[in-house]
Amino acid sequence: MKKNLVAVLVLILFGCSSLLAQKVTKIGYIDSQTILKQMPEAIKAQGEIQSAVDNVKSQIDSLQQLYQQTLATYQKQASMMTDAKKKEAQQKIMGMENDYNTLRGKLDANGDIAQMNKNLMDPVVAKIKKVVEEVAKQEGIQLVLEKNEQLQTIWYAEPSMDITFKLKTGK
Repeated sequence: MKKNLVAVLVLILFGCSSLLAQKVTKIGYIDSQTILKQMPEAIKAQGEIQSAVDNVKSQIDSLQQLYQQTLATYQKQASMMTDAKKKEAQQKIMGMENDYNTLRGKLDANGDIAQMNKNLMDPVVAKIKKVVEEVAKQEGIQLVLEKNEQLQTIWYAEPSMDITFKLKTGK
């Protein structure tokens, strides 16, 4: 009986010591929106981007009003116009439509504003990433996640946690 009790105690001690020897993974998180609202570089970049968006929207609004006026005038006077004047008016209207589409394209996901956003915000994001990595290493954190529900991102992960190679090779 004593031998069984000693054997069980030895097993328990080995089990506890192996649990204590395992590395604990520390995980942290950030809210990048809060950080961006406080960084002067981000505030300046967002201001420039918003200004550009407002400018394009203003141009679109002005062009829309001019287009509607030109179209209404054309519709009223078309019956009294010569064929040459009709063609000229139609070309002017089509030109306005093309200008409108060009302006709208600036606001698209691949447009000028998106490119401006990328150019201005990439250095800001790189700076945040660098600081996140430094703090994570200082604090012994292996994984930093995004708290914001709209952005689900890993900001930093200790390279030893990467299992990509295992997934690709099926190991």
